[in-house]
Amino acid sequence: MAYDRQGQAVVLGAGIAGLVAARVLAEHYDEVVVVERDELPDGPAHRRFVPQSHHAHGLLGSGRRALVGLFPGLSADLAAEGAITPGSGDPAMGDRSLFVVRGDTTIRIPSWWSAGFAASRVLVEHAVRSRVRALPNVAVRDRTAVLGLVTDRTRGRITGVRTAGGDLGADLVVDASGRGSSLPQWFEQVGHRPPPVSVVHSDVRYASVVTEPDPSFEPEWMAVLSGQAESGSSVGGVALRIEDGLLHISFGSVGGGPPIPTGIGELRNFADRMAAPVLAEALRRSNPVGPVRAFRVRSNTRRHYDRLREAPRGVVALGDAASASNPVYGQGMSVAALSAVALGRVLAAEGAAPGFERRAARAVAATSVEAWRLALGEDLRHGCRTEGVRTPWPTRLGQGYRDRLERAAAVDPEVASAFNDVLNLHRPVSSLGSPRIARRVLRPLRDRDPGPLSATVATVLGTA
Repeated sequence: MAYDRQGQAVVLGAGIAGLVAARVLAEHYDEVVVVERDELPDGPAHRRFVPQSHHAHGLLGSGRRALVGLFPGLSADLAAEGAITPGSGDPAMGDRSLFVVRGDTTIRIPSWWSAGFAASRVLVEHAVRSRVRALPNVAVRDRTAVLGLVTDRTRGRITGVRTAGGDLGADLVVDASGRGSSLPQWFEQVGHRPPPVSVVHSDVRYASVVTEPDPSFEPEWMAVLSGQAESGSSVGGVALRIEDGLLHISFGSVGGGPPIPTGIGELRNFADRMAAPVLAEALRRSNPVGPVRAFRVRSNTRRHYDRLREAPRGVVALGDAASASNPVYGQGMSVAALSAVALGRVLAAEGAAPGFERRAARAVAATSVEAWRLALGEDLRHGCRTEGVRTPWPTRLGQGYRDRLERAAAVDPEVASAFNDVLNLHRPVSSLGSPRIARRVLRPLRDRDPGPLSATVATVLGTA
């Protein structure tokens, strides 16, 4: 059923969640205003209030699919800015793989299975922001802090937001302001209960650097995702190829792990001791183009707006404002895009009909539940403390089964494909326990023939 456009929508935040939400809302509202407290750059640059942008970000296959569906030509835009994208014709995408390293196990996944962008967060955000700014019924107001909500006399409906420059009216307010969202406190200020929350105290510490590889260094990977180098270690890392031939390398510890040095020499020595050799080699064989940046995230929060029995009408939260899982697992941009798309589906199906906000909250929650479960399962492996967390069975897959699954994925292409689908949020975590996958995981490893996966990789490499 089609609905006419109506009134004005206000989006809080100009990150990926807010930008994609603005694109979706532009199809359903006469005017859309994006309000952002930061000063937005004209190009791909870091922002003052987004310190995490200095650290490696990945766009999963599910997130890429959502973005290119809403922004046709986005891949070409990114390729023109130096990114490596599927279909760009750049041979680097066709002959490189994703490596997932766990101790002495390496899962190698051909790049076309994942099909993300090889680009930095700031470049992806810039490309999306440029597209949104060009929409005729979208206005972007930066350097504008939102101070609270405006309600009708009954306080049952949100009618806008308060800013230092005056009230901004809205028929719908979408909170896409990130993990630091003030919406729960604003609910209390206008007489409503905040949503129940689930909290994981992961205490993540990051150190990241962008480097230029030595001319002789031609890695056979597009990305390396490295878990612990040895059993029990809470240190992992990632190396991503990004635009202009650069590498973005990040190391992180979970659950109060060891401090990570911020000098390049000390960081290289740290990587030699704590990281997988392929990751340490990437750092050793490249030179920094900027400083090593440090960052810390003490906890991750899932705000259950979908469980509220009574909530004010006229407001929806999405992206990290609704569910912010451990950032080391690289799900944030994709979940942000998927949650905005979910909001669009609800609007397309029924418009802003009575009860719309709760149905939208449920749709948004459904897009992030698998990312939360996947991150939760990993955090529990490192003994992270939780509050208000329900632990569904897929996150409680036994450690022995998880270890066997990863070893099987290193030699079994079907298990590797299933593992990749979960990493990219195409399938739920529970799919890894399906009878078909379980049978392949539980087969004796000595009976495996790694030949089929090797043949697949050889075909991608052009050596078959």
